[in-house]
Amino acid sequence: MGLRITGSSKVEGNLRRATDEANNSLEKLSSGVVFTRGQPQPGDRALSDGMSQKLREFASQKRSANDAVSLVETADSALNEVGNIANRMRELATQASSPTLSDKERKFIFVEYETLRDEIDRIASNTQFNGVSLLTNPAGESDRAESLQFRIGARSGDSQDNDPGLAVLSGFRDIVATAENLGIQSLKTLITGEGISLDDVESVFGIEIANVGETFVDAIEKISGFRADFGSISARMSRALDAIDVASENLSAAQSRIRDVDYATEVSNLTKANILVQAGTSLLTQANIPAQLVLSLIRTLD
Repeated sequence: MGLRITGSSKVEGNLRRATDEANNSLEKLSSGVVFTRGQPQPGDRALSDGMSQKLREFASQKRSANDAVSLVETADSALNEVGNIANRMRELATQASSPTLSDKERKFIFVEYETLRDEIDRIASNTQFNGVSLLTNPAGESDRAESLQFRIGARSGDSQDNDPGLAVLSGFRDIVATAENLGIQSLKTLITGEGISLDDVESVFGIEIANVGETFVDAIEKISGFRADFGSISARMSRALDAIDVASENLSAAQSRIRDVDYATEVSNLTKANILVQAGTSLLTQANIPAQLVLSLIRTLD
C-alpha cells in the first residue's frame, strides 16, 4: 500500500504567485514607476521613453529661447541708454544754437556734448553677450555674423527661410550704434580753442543754425529701428516660451499617466499580496502536518 500526501502543491503555487505580486508591488513603490522586471510592459515603456526624449528636447528649446531673451534684453538696455544720450545731446546742440550765449559758454556746453558722444562709443563697444558684440563690429564687418539664429523648435521645412522652428535676426551685422554710424557729429577739434561761435556750429552740423536739433532725428530713428529689430525677437521668444511650457506640461502629464505609480492603489495591492503570502505560508505548514504524523507513526513501530 502506497502513501500519498496531497494538497500542498496547490498551496505552493498560490504562495509563489502572491510572493511575485508582493515583490512587484515593492519594486513599483520603491522606483516610482510601473515597469518592473516581472511586468516590463515593453509597449508602454517605449512610449514613455519617447516622451522623455521629447521633454528633454523641450527643455533644450526653452534654454535656447531664454538665452535669446537675455541677449535681446542686453542689447535693448544698451540701446535705450544710447537713445537717452542722443536726446540729451540734441538738447545741448539746440541750447548751443542760441545767440544769447557767448562763445565761451557755448564751448562749455559742447564739452559735455563731446563726452556724451564718447560714452555712446563706449557703450557700443562694450555691449556683449557671451563674447558676441551686439552693437558694433570690433574686428571689421566681415568678422561679424550677418544674422543671429535661434533654434526654438524642431527642424522643419525645406530651407532656412521656410523653417518655423528657427527665429532669425536678419541684418545683425548692420546694427551698429556707434556715434559715427548714427551720424552724430564730433566737435572735438572746436573745443580745444577759446570758444565756439555760431558759425562754427553751423559749419560742423552742415545746416542752418536754427535746425541743428534736427540733425539728431535720423540718429534717434536708427536707434528706434535697432530696438524694433531686437524687440521682434523678444516678442517671439516670449510667445515661444509660453507655448513650450504648455506643451511640456501636457506631455509630462501624459507620461505620468503611463509611467508613474498610483501609490494608493499599489499600497493596497501590496497589503493584499502580503496577506496572501502569510496565509499561504501558514496553510503550507498545515499541509505538511499529515506527513509529519505518518513519520511519527513509523518511528513508533521500530
